[in-house]
Amino acid sequence: MNKSRKNASAAKAGAKSRRPMHLDALRELVEPGIPDATELFEKGLKLLVSQLMVDRAVIVRITDLGYETLWWATLDGSDLDLSTFDPNKNFCPQVLEHAPRTLVIHDAKEDTELKGHPAYQDMAVRSYIGVPLRKGDKVIGVLSVQSSTPQKYTRADIIFVSMVANLLGSAMEIELLKQELHMTREALDLTMSVVEDSALEAQATRLPSRRYLDIWLKAYLFMARRRSEPMALVAWRTPLNRDTRKALREISDQARGEDLLVDMGRDTFLLLLPRTSLDGAEFLVQRVRAKFGPVAVGTALWDPADPADRDDFTIREALRRVMDGLNPAPGALA
Repeated sequence: MNKSRKNASAAKAGAKSRRPMHLDALRELVEPGIPDATELFEKGLKLLVSQLMVDRAVIVRITDLGYETLWWATLDGSDLDLSTFDPNKNFCPQVLEHAPRTLVIHDAKEDTELKGHPAYQDMAVRSYIGVPLRKGDKVIGVLSVQSSTPQKYTRADIIFVSMVANLLGSAMEIELLKQELHMTREALDLTMSVVEDSALEAQATRLPSRRYLDIWLKAYLFMARRRSEPMALVAWRTPLNRDTRKALREISDQARGEDLLVDMGRDTFLLLLPRTSLDGAEFLVQRVRAKFGPVAVGTALWDPADPADRDDFTIREALRRVMDGLNPAPGALA
């Protein structure tokens, strides 16, 4: 038997040996019954990482606004660095070009067309399997496994990833429907509350009240946590008079549609800035001081990546931090 035949036989034997291992692992995933969707995503992605020994497994949702990273697992258990992980720069567009086929890259460095791709250049992705997730004839997402080292993916490996993709794709479709229903229900609750409850508006300023904030948070934070989107908070105090009322209205009118200015009572005002870092909120701090003078301004960040904030759907701790900024310790700068 010549060398090429020996290698082919060895590869075939390896594929056969890995196939039962993958099937056993897949059986462990589905046999306990139907778990919570989030638990299924977490277990399925961890299973892919551990079975294939790749750096990460990621589910990306495709929306009208582009790509949205929803769930992930990494080999070392670390969090995914969303500041550097960008599905637009990854191989997601190539997966869509190849759909409905699975995209398999054994070594991007050895591919003339791919070695200049941002996925390899910026994120060091050398090997990749990408499976389109479908809802009928429409692609709604991409499941991928990625490694910074070249991988000799076997047919068994590719089938295994595809089977997990089919399972997670169905769960993703159900989860997205649940999210849409949740958001619709929250929007309806908010609308009904606005109609029925005049306490949602502060009489002195005609701005949303603290009660409105509580309802708004229920509708917003659910998706913000899912998307790992931080929110900056800016608070200040100023006595109410004709000039400050006008300035408050100007700040509210100039804010982005997703921002929210709330009258917290006792001459205290809170501006919430979704998808904004503390650095990004700095220009709002300058605008507040330009309109109201040298008032004390507090800033804080609600960050779903922080365990203290992730399960805090009332942003109690973030509110405490921002209000602490209005009452600095003796000797501290305001």
